[in-house]
Amino acid sequence: MLLDRIFAATSSPSYPVGDPALSALFGGRATTSSGMSVTSETAMRVSTVYACVGILSQTLAMLPIDVKRYRADGGKDIVKAHRLYKQLKYKPNKWQTSFEFREMMEVNRLLRGNAYAFISAAKGRGVNSLIPLHPDYVTPFTVKGDGAASYVTAESQPPEDGAKLFYEFSRLDGSPVILSQDEVLHIKGLSQNGIVGMNPIELHREAIGLSMATEEHGARLFTNGAQIGGVLEHPNKLSEPAFKRLKETWADNREGVGNAHKTAILEEGMKFTKIGMTGVDSQFLESRKYQVEDIARIFKVPLVMLGHSGDKNSTFASSENFFMSFVRNTMTPNCTRWEQALERDLFYPSEIGDYCIDFEMDEMMRGDAQARAQYLKARFEMASMSPDEIRSYEGENPTGTEEGKKYYLQSGMLPADMAGAVPETGGKNV
Repeated sequence: MLLDRIFAATSSPSYPVGDPALSALFGGRATTSSGMSVTSETAMRVSTVYACVGILSQTLAMLPIDVKRYRADGGKDIVKAHRLYKQLKYKPNKWQTSFEFREMMEVNRLLRGNAYAFISAAKGRGVNSLIPLHPDYVTPFTVKGDGAASYVTAESQPPEDGAKLFYEFSRLDGSPVILSQDEVLHIKGLSQNGIVGMNPIELHREAIGLSMATEEHGARLFTNGAQIGGVLEHPNKLSEPAFKRLKETWADNREGVGNAHKTAILEEGMKFTKIGMTGVDSQFLESRKYQVEDIARIFKVPLVMLGHSGDKNSTFASSENFFMSFVRNTMTPNCTRWEQALERDLFYPSEIGDYCIDFEMDEMMRGDAQARAQYLKARFEMASMSPDEIRSYEGENPTGTEEGKKYYLQSGMLPADMAGAVPETGGKNV
């Protein structure tokens, strides 16, 4: 069975050639100008990166997802009987919920530019389960009509017409397994060639490395009692034993946050002269704030969602506008990316165009209670929603009556093409 071959492990697993974990272990990753080694793993130690990735992945994972079928009138109906409905909505595989699966896949995409899952299927695309594959162990490659194969990276040129796409997955023992395009669900990020997404961490490693260096500098600053340092001056020359004793005594009693603000006792006419500046004076905090803004810009996450206002004049109304912008400009493209990738990789060819996969974005657009009430009232008065649909929107059970299923209009309203005309009443008073 292909699934057994993919996850077969040897008694003494070894790292495959070019394994990123092994490369990072021996310092094989390129360092930044700040001297920090930035990888997808080390970047998550930066609080802003961790927060951005968490917000984006968890927001996408919490949205309801449905399989729908297009209607002749342009509408869409949920198809609970579809083979993918329960799998995408509840249980993609034996050990993950839908939330956990989508969260994990989106984390991989955000940190590495690509997310992969093996499509375990009995026949064709009759999906049995979706099994995530670590992106570091998956390498796409194309095969031309003459049989020539070439690996595809984010910097590669787009494939030639007629080239077939495959994926090489490295097992735990380092041996490769070749998967066809029909066997892999591939969610890619921003791409230059349409095959492989670009790794945002590698693209912006200088900005992330600077944040890591600034954080390390701050830790060292407070290790020394939040002081840059100073000079001890002695009127005469110290002997070697006296110098050694003075150095050890000063370090034991003055360095570290626990020793900050203690009174120093100087002997034999010595005096202490501070050099440098404090963290605030050197605009250390301002630098930290800028790094938060820079990383938030990479992931398109509003600062207010990171607990960082940025603008001192920020108000509740402006924060709400930022959130709505987050929905429109960040989450809507991300959801569309997912929807179309799932349709491409999981639907039968005959289902394309008849069925679709929808993330229910209404969950994010509901707003406060007053705004929601006004919105639902307007929808009800224009016969856009029935009472039962409004109750369902609010998470309540339907009324169970025929009246609850009906649509209602204000009696004084007329179609636009009848403006100014006298309606026929059939002899009845109106």
